[in-house]
Amino acid sequence: MDLKANAPGLRMQSQSNRRRSLTWSGYAVFIWSVAYMLPHLYWAMGGKLGLSILKPGISESPQWEMINWVASVFLTAVGLLGITLIYLRKRKLLSWSLLAVLLAGCSVATSHGIYGIGYRILQITGVIGIELESFNAKQHVFVLWDLFIFEPWFLIEGILLGILGWCFMNNPRHRRIWLTLCTIGVLFGLITGLLGVRFA
Repeated sequence: MDLKANAPGLRMQSQSNRRRSLTWSGYAVFIWSVAYMLPHLYWAMGGKLGLSILKPGISESPQWEMINWVASVFLTAVGLLGITLIYLRKRKLLSWSLLAVLLAGCSVATSHGIYGIGYRILQITGVIGIELESFNAKQHVFVLWDLFIFEPWFLIEGILLGILGWCFMNNPRHRRIWLTLCTIGVLFGLITGLLGVRFA
């Protein structure tokens, strides 16, 4: 009898916990995305600070500012996606459509980060050359920045997107499906990366 009487309270507590998890994961995606967007916006507006950590010559490309404008818009959209999913739970058609975008983002970002970290480690250890040269810490400092800053950002972004989708789900079966799809997506990204095709 006590269990039956407490059942509504337990359900309400469970729903409250899910809402809190969804909220913090949505805002985590927003903050993480916007934090990475800011330097891109700065570079898009012609800023020069921090260019020394990038691959030499990349900022001289005619498309440099356009690339950063596109990145700024894209990262802002991803951040807003995190906020949007918090408040669209009752609009199933739209929210499930956004989940498909979330799945793609999780797969691309996570596989990009894993592949990039592994690739940079192989370059540093000499297994793979850097433009037909061996790794030199002074000459190839951009490799270190990639390894410790840029590629880990992609990995964490992908993980946060995966967590957001997980928190959005109420049904344990849906969560298992989500985890399976994310795993397949990441593996697909890694395989295409090994084949020379990268999506970001």
